[in-house]
Amino acid sequence: MNARLSTSQKGSVLVEMAIILPVFLMIFFGMVTFSIALYNKTILTIATREGARAGAIADDTDAAKSIAKSFCTDNLIFFDSTVVINAYISSDYLHVTARMKSPVYFILGASQLTLSASNLMRIEEK
Repeated sequence: MNARLSTSQKGSVLVEMAIILPVFLMIFFGMVTFSIALYNKTILTIATREGARAGAIADDTDAAKSIAKSFCTDNLIFFDSTVVINAYISSDYLHVTARMKSPVYFILGASQLTLSASNLMRIEEK
């Protein structure tokens, strides 16, 4: 009787795996997607800070944009996304903003996630 019960349960592990595997994969790819988005957000924040610092020292918005753009180009993880960087001077502060639309892939398709960061620094007196 025991031999018969043990042979009748051979496929149960395969059925359990077929039920659990899709859930596990969704959680795993969700963590990977979130990690990439968090990394890209951090890089955007650092890029705006570096651009604002360089622009505040030089008192130049073009320098701020180019420094921030080169930092983004060197460090971001791109998946068909573009980065828009703006810099402007308001009173004696330099504002640098960066915005990025990055695709997020789900099981049923893709969606857009907008990441943005901004920084401002006081323009140094010469």
